[in-house]
Amino acid sequence: MATENSPDYVAAQWIARIDRSSLTPQEEQALKEWINIDIRHKGAFLRAQAVWQVTQKARALQTPRPLPLSTSPSSVVVYQPARVLARRIFLRSAAAAASFGLFAIASKTSEASTQYTTLKNILHCRQSAGQQLILDCYSQVNEYSELTRMVYGRCLVAGAQRAVKTSQLRFVINGHLLLYKDANYESGIVMDGHASVQGQHRSQYKTLSVGEQITRNSAGQLHFSYLDAAALARLSAWTNGQISLDTQTISEASDIFNRYNQKQLVPSFRLADYRLSGLFDLSKPDIFALAVKSVLGGRIREDGQHIYLE
Repeated sequence: MATENSPDYVAAQWIARIDRSSLTPQEEQALKEWINIDIRHKGAFLRAQAVWQVTQKARALQTPRPLPLSTSPSSVVVYQPARVLARRIFLRSAAAAASFGLFAIASKTSEASTQYTTLKNILHCRQSAGQQLILDCYSQVNEYSELTRMVYGRCLVAGAQRAVKTSQLRFVINGHLLLYKDANYESGIVMDGHASVQGQHRSQYKTLSVGEQITRNSAGQLHFSYLDAAALARLSAWTNGQISLDTQTISEASDIFNRYNQKQLVPSFRLADYRLSGLFDLSKPDIFALAVKSVLGGRIREDGQHIYLE
């Protein structure tokens, strides 16, 4: 049962407060701080909004505007609900739903979910006993009570008997699965444990073990491949905030660093095609620049937005 200190109860109070009138700057700051203290608070806030929308029968009474929840690059886009006259009904509904934790919206086709979206950052958005979800930069995942859905980008999902899907691939995992999805193809790689992937028909499935990868392109063609331990380590280095360079040129490595950092690496024409191997911290392009200077020579020049490798 939800208590006055439970995240769901507090979230319901915030939604009701927002409905009455715009938040003061002090209240907006208090809401941001409450949401950022615990990832469960962010989920509770989204669930409270879902209950509110169902209570109002999903009628959009005014144009929604984004309510910023975090000052970090990682954000969950949350919309301020329209002002209506059913606050008491909503609070009762929210309190009842909160007693079940992650609950289903009263709909035939949808379930309450939490959306995670990243920009220039890596997000560890859930870590609990036996379960884990890590998003790479520029990625989006929808998290349901029994399902993780990859919308775009790259993520690592861990769990036992956890359903995971992209647009066309569906897995049940027991271990760790690395997912990637863009406009051209989507893939899943078993990092440890195993995963069952569903075929074209529900009765068809294939079990993948460690190192096995399935890729589906935009034409619907499937391809199976195998990666060794070294390749798996390189592919998953980002989950620890690192980049493992082996065959990449300085230009390619710079592009990777630039995805995660405001300060951009700019290699010269002379250095662009050289290669440098090693393990580096993704958040420290300046250290990579020093390594390039030490190994390949040249000099480093900086301004407020760039690190020039010359």
